[in-house]
Amino acid sequence: MKLLNQSILAITTFGLATVAMAADPLANTTWQTYEDGKPKALVRITESGGVLTGKIISGNTEKAKQYVGRTVITGLKAEGGGKYAHGRITNPVDGKSYGLAGSLSNGNRTLKLTAYWGVVPVKSQTWRKH
Repeated sequence: MKLLNQSILAITTFGLATVAMAADPLANTTWQTYEDGKPKALVRITESGGVLTGKIISGNTEKAKQYVGRTVITGLKAEGGGKYAHGRITNPVDGKSYGLAGSLSNGNRTLKLTAYWGVVPVKSQTWRKH
C-alpha cells in the first residue's frame, strides 16, 4: 500500500509540474505585428524546454510576405508575472539581432517587446494577440 501511495504521489507531482510548465501564456500563440500603426505580419510563438521562439507565419504586406518562415525570436524565457527576458530578436530585413525583453498586459492580449543593443533600448513594439 505504501508503494502504491508513493507511486500515486510521484505521478501526481509529475503531472502538476508538466501542467505548470505548459501553462506559459505565450506558448503556442499567434501575434499580429504592426509598423506605423498598420498590420505587418503574424508571428507564431512556440515553447520548447522553457524557451520561446517566434516565427513569421504570414505577411500582411508584399514586403512582409517575403519573410514568411523566418525565425525572428529566439531564446526568450519567462521570468514570471508576465515578464520575459534573455531573448534575441532578429530584423528579417537586414539580419541584425538584438537583445529582447517583453511583457504581457491587457489580460495576456497585448505583448510589448523591447529590443536592446547591449543595455540600451533601441526599439519597442506592441503586438496584439491574433
